Amino acid sequence: MDVEKYKSLLNEYVSFQSISTDPDKKSGITDTVSWLKSLFEMSGFEVTILQKMGINPVVFAEYKNKDAMESVLVYGHYDVQPASKEDGWDFEPFKLIEKNDRLYARGVVDNKGQNLIHIFTVIELIKQGKLKYTVKFLLEGDEETGGVEQMREIMIENKAILESDYVIVSDGEMVAGKPAIEGSYRGGFNLTVKYQTANNNVHSGLYGGAVPNALFELSKLLGKLYGEDNRVAVEGFYNGVDEINKTVLENNRKLSEMGQEQALAHPGFKQLHAEEGFDFYTQTGLRPTLQITGVKGGYVGNGYSNIIPAMVEARINFRLVASQSPNEVLKLFKKFVSENTPEYVSYTIEVSGMHDPVKLHTNSPIFKKVKDILRSSYDNEVFNYYVGGAIPFIANVKEIFGVDTISIGLANEDCNMHGANENFDIKLIEKGLKFSKKFFSLD
Repeated sequence: MDVEKYKSLLNEYVSFQSISTDPDKKSGITDTVSWLKSLFEMSGFEVTILQKMGINPVVFAEYKNKDAMESVLVYGHYDVQPASKEDGWDFEPFKLIEKNDRLYARGVVDNKGQNLIHIFTVIELIKQGKLKYTVKFLLEGDEETGGVEQMREIMIENKAILESDYVIVSDGEMVAGKPAIEGSYRGGFNLTVKYQTANNNVHSGLYGGAVPNALFELSKLLGKLYGEDNRVAVEGFYNGVDEINKTVLENNRKLSEMGQEQALAHPGFKQLHAEEGFDFYTQTGLRPTLQITGVKGGYVGNGYSNIIPAMVEARINFRLVASQSPNEVLKLFKKFVSENTPEYVSYTIEVSGMHDPVKLHTNSPIFKKVKDILRSSYDNEVFNYYVGGAIPFIANVKEIFGVDTISIGLANEDCNMHGANENFDIKLIEKGLKFSKKFFSLD
């Protein structure tokens, strides 16, 4: 595969500021959709722009291969996280830069660079007359912001054209420097707990010591969420959690021996903080958790405002595993809050982005074939990786189409996805292109 031709296309693709979180970047979304539509149509694809109120356009492109017996749907997203030089970038984030055998730009990994590997490969195989499958691409523009339910509705409404023999996604990283087939994703949701103890903040001198402090009351609730054993203390939280079999534990133990230290050291953590007996990859991929992601309340501006806060809130992220039910866990959490909130505190709970966990059965013939292709493309041992994050599309595919998605991250682990200086190792781009060609090619 011609890496320079790939880089040339990637340079154009990442130049569009397709930031789905910023309404002022709507033109970046529009320009990206137009660019993708043109690229596909020039290569013989039929392109349909799927629309739904409340989300950005979804690009669906299909190349009907009259000689093919089977079809493949490739999913990705064209929207990206915000980025500016002021965030700590060494370069302009929407201009592709090559340095020290890496390509730098926002979206170079998440997800433009990875979905382009498959787009580029398929287009080249069409030109050579070597494409094995009928190939469909589904590229959404709201993966970074939500729109989970609208995307699910699009998939249901367009089931007839989307349904395929196989589904492939590349939207993640390698693990411990090894290629991996992703075997599960955690589901979950976000919520906001709001506490109110009075109508307004009051003077800490006039009222201090005599009235409840909303920030302190909320901190007491948050302090009860975990026990000393690093287990969530919400009663019933672990109901339905699958037992982890010995083969999976051994797979993860090997991965942790190779990658746990680096996984912790790269962000600067000093030690593993897991449940007893679990390694890093088992804890993050196959055990449920809840995490306090933010607390808002009181005064943190310049100087001091001597107040007793009356209204505060906490944001909490839930990550759940098969076979847990997000709705059931939410009920348990609401019960926990009710039982641990004093009568003199009013509270509300707002929920967002609920999605199911998914377990993929990776022992079918297509997965075994993919494992062999990965092994030969990377000249390395291939592992199963149980992912702590979520791609709601993959759970929707299983529910709506009854298909297990072939999910393979192609990026380097230190790619800084979502951070400054997002980057893609060129050697891994070459291997990704090699894998993609072997998968889609007649040869």
